[in-house]
Amino acid sequence: MYVSNSRLPHLLPPSAYWSEESSQAEIAALFKKGWHLVGTTPELSKPGDFLTCLLFDIPVQVRNFDGQLHAVSNVCAHRHCLLSGKTAGHSEHLQCQYHGWEYDATGRTRRIPEPKEFVPFDRESARLPVYRVATCGKLVFVCVSREGPPLEEYLGELFAVCSDRFGTGWEPSLINEAAHGCNWKVPVEGTLEAYHVPHVHPSTFQEAPRESVSVHKLDERHTSFGTHLPFSPHSRFGAIFQSLEGRFLRLMGRVPTAEYWHHHCFPNLMFTFTDAVSLCQCIVPTGPASCRSVVRQFGYVGTSRGPLRWFARRWARMAAGITMQIFKEDRALFEDVQRGLRGSPHAGMLGRCEERIHAFQVYVDREVNTLDRKVKTEDTLEPRPFCNGIGVHS
Repeated sequence: MYVSNSRLPHLLPPSAYWSEESSQAEIAALFKKGWHLVGTTPELSKPGDFLTCLLFDIPVQVRNFDGQLHAVSNVCAHRHCLLSGKTAGHSEHLQCQYHGWEYDATGRTRRIPEPKEFVPFDRESARLPVYRVATCGKLVFVCVSREGPPLEEYLGELFAVCSDRFGTGWEPSLINEAAHGCNWKVPVEGTLEAYHVPHVHPSTFQEAPRESVSVHKLDERHTSFGTHLPFSPHSRFGAIFQSLEGRFLRLMGRVPTAEYWHHHCFPNLMFTFTDAVSLCQCIVPTGPASCRSVVRQFGYVGTSRGPLRWFARRWARMAAGITMQIFKEDRALFEDVQRGLRGSPHAGMLGRCEERIHAFQVYVDREVNTLDRKVKTEDTLEPRPFCNGIGVHS
């Protein structure tokens, strides 16, 4: 059931989706102290394996140093070149591709070619910034600020769930990263309702689940949606898929539930769980009207060996293909939504079935305005009550 009894206001104006001022305010208030998905431990399994990413104009390299993961600046202190321009790779040392400067896990220089040319040398001034890195199950997260809560506190009750669902018995089946020409809130809000399903996903989900078989949970730091699969009771393909998956899971010693859960950890982490699939999606803003999606999907393989494990991996790949089809259908609309926001004369509105978007907008509005009040020190108003008094479904 839904929590709200009536439609809800669209709290964020269209300009919040394209203005430079709003973008900078959100990065400062919502993202700098947050944790962001960068990859998985299997991608960094051997010493020398690395991943690179750009978090809010900060180039970061996450690297396996002798079995330990560390996150350091991906910019050389010498002449500002990226240490590596690859998104992922392997190298014996953390070394700049331009002049060969080497660094250790603490960011200090390890070796400099022709060191006599740099006498006197201040090793501390050439030290690379280091960032916090943490894991939850096999997921790897980075925080570019020394402030803010540890990952376990940041994820709250989802930490234990994700530790299990991305842990032992689960293997990565999909690695996908994509750039989008839209504000980061557009893809986030697109995941928070099923109202669009009949028009955008006619060949996959087909129908939005009815309220009678839906559960919405709203909290100040995250929201959840639960239902049963298949979404459409009339989908022959969905029924066959669920039946086959149920048989497969029983062979693996797992009891199928046919439950579908989608969780949103504010501001930009989304988790989707079915009996055989665990998916994490992180949306990172790259500008007022651009963002990057980082996706890692896992499939359940259990402790099986031989033909059963082979089948489990093939099933996971098939599920990954369905996920990519759903993403393709969603992503086709992002730029049109952005164009509409740029020229919209309307304030917008939200239906009862879109109440998770409202909860998210309450969070954004509260956090950004709270930071703005701290900076300006001139507004003594208290933060708005969560969801304008709407209760929490338990």
